[in-house]
Amino acid sequence: MKVSAKKHAVMMEYVIIAVLVAAAVVVAVIMFGKNVSSEMNVATQAMSDAKGAATSQKDIQTNAASDIKKANEHEKSMHNYK
Repeated sequence: MKVSAKKHAVMMEYVIIAVLVAAAVVVAVIMFGKNVSSEMNVATQAMSDAKGAATSQKDIQTNAASDIKKANEHEKSMHNYK
């Protein structure tokens, strides 16, 4: 009976680790998904059209300020959650 309980305890530790890794991946995708997607679009446009890539990069830079503002507002709202 003890051997079975130890096996289940070890398996549960692996499940907890897997859940934590999955949660970290979800958070990373939520936080960086839009930026990574935008940069990949710029890279794709740079391979086909340098002028289009420069325009896209400029758009990303101009939108960065509003994205930062939205992120800060979201962070404040999460800290005020009760």
